[in-house]
Amino acid sequence: MKHAIILFTVVFFSACSFFTERIVESPPELLDTVAIIEIDNLLSNIRLKNRDLKTFKGIGKITFWEKDKKCITSSIAWVGSDPELIRIAILNISGQPLLSLANDGEWFYFLSHTDNSFYKKRSSYSVLEKVIQIPLKPVEMVSFLAGRIPLYEYHTANITRNKKQEYVIVLKKSGNVIQKIYLDEDKKNVRKVELFDKKGNFLYSLEIEGLQKINEYHVPVRIIASSDNGNGFKIDIHKYWTDVSVNPSMFVLTPQ
Repeated sequence: MKHAIILFTVVFFSACSFFTERIVESPPELLDTVAIIEIDNLLSNIRLKNRDLKTFKGIGKITFWEKDKKCITSSIAWVGSDPELIRIAILNISGQPLLSLANDGEWFYFLSHTDNSFYKKRSSYSVLEKVIQIPLKPVEMVSFLAGRIPLYEYHTANITRNKKQEYVIVLKKSGNVIQKIYLDEDKKNVRKVELFDKKGNFLYSLEIEGLQKINEYHVPVRIIASSDNGNGFKIDIHKYWTDVSVNPSMFVLTPQ
């Protein structure tokens, strides 16, 4: 168990087209406009997904892995409040917390309940990379667990189909790809998202495997996050509650 805690601490936070003269009656600008309208509609639908879901909590299983290392699975519980408040607890077999992490909008906290080691940092600088080896921000984790997709600020957007015939929305800023959003066949739901930094370097991907309807919301059954260095984690969601009561103190951790 001590080995598991140590590992948790280190790991956790186009088709050429030929046109006859008769066909070329519609100006290319019209085709561009149609494409722009479609992309705007798709992105608007993504923004509206679960927009009214402000607070939630859940329990399930989380599995961590590193390249060439053994996976570790444990129980997990979480509570979140839009847009960035979150608390996550990794539990032992008896349901007692092994470690906890939280973000209250001002501070990011990490606490090991086994040795009382404590970590606190300004939330504006915090990412979960120190804990889970993936540069995922607390506000992004809240979005994913709430069944939403965080959208980066972008200058241009396009939709393509890749070799697997998947529809992919590509967002760019200053000429660099900053986000790719993979849609299902009917373009209604997001299947996967890939995030990049401002220079176009890949950060991580997150897949959404299945959706479940909880009240009027559709939330994930499983999410899988991975980076190109072999690190990743998956969360299997077993129970989920929406519109729960929360208190700001829930998102603050202190040494025991």
